[in-house]
Amino acid sequence: MNSLEAESTPRRRGRPADVDPDRVALLALRHFEQHGYEATTMDEIAALAGIGRRTLFRYFPSKPDLVWGGLEPVVERMHQVLDSAPADERPRDVIARAITESLDLGPDGIEATRFRLRLMASDPALIGFGLTRLGANRDILAEFIARRLGVPADSLRAQVLADAISSANFSALLWWASRGVGDDPAATAVQALDEVLRGLPG
Repeated sequence: MNSLEAESTPRRRGRPADVDPDRVALLALRHFEQHGYEATTMDEIAALAGIGRRTLFRYFPSKPDLVWGGLEPVVERMHQVLDSAPADERPRDVIARAITESLDLGPDGIEATRFRLRLMASDPALIGFGLTRLGANRDILAEFIARRLGVPADSLRAQVLADAISSANFSALLWWASRGVGDDPAATAVQALDEVLRGLPG
């Protein structure tokens, strides 16, 4: 039995000693990829993961949360890089490094990210569900850009640049996932950054 088959085998029901949300999400995403997102119920995911329905909903309040659940740590890592960057590091280099470090996901994380993005590309409602979460990433970028430009975070310049970078990053990741171009989404996202980044000094 290979590792995928082993992880896909339903475990016995009962109260688990430990629940790994990343593992549960990956199992769900694999199942969505094979059997369809709309056709899959939360009860099926709970059984697949070997956990109770209430446990599943404690970690993932809705089915879209299984798709979007991996974004928070990515945004947090990006925030850490942007906040701690030396003042003399070029803004472009800081943002590129933040993208690269935030997307350092490991094999399972890359697989899950690809599945997540494919689902989003195929279902506009899923993208709509995550707009608030994407907005958090855009706000972090706006704050960084504002600091470097010496303008308010809600200024037109900071807002437009943050929107452009955030949108380019997300579009690049959707492109990467849909075309299966290797296992380095960060390289694609940084390329997109360089395509649109014209407004920052340095």
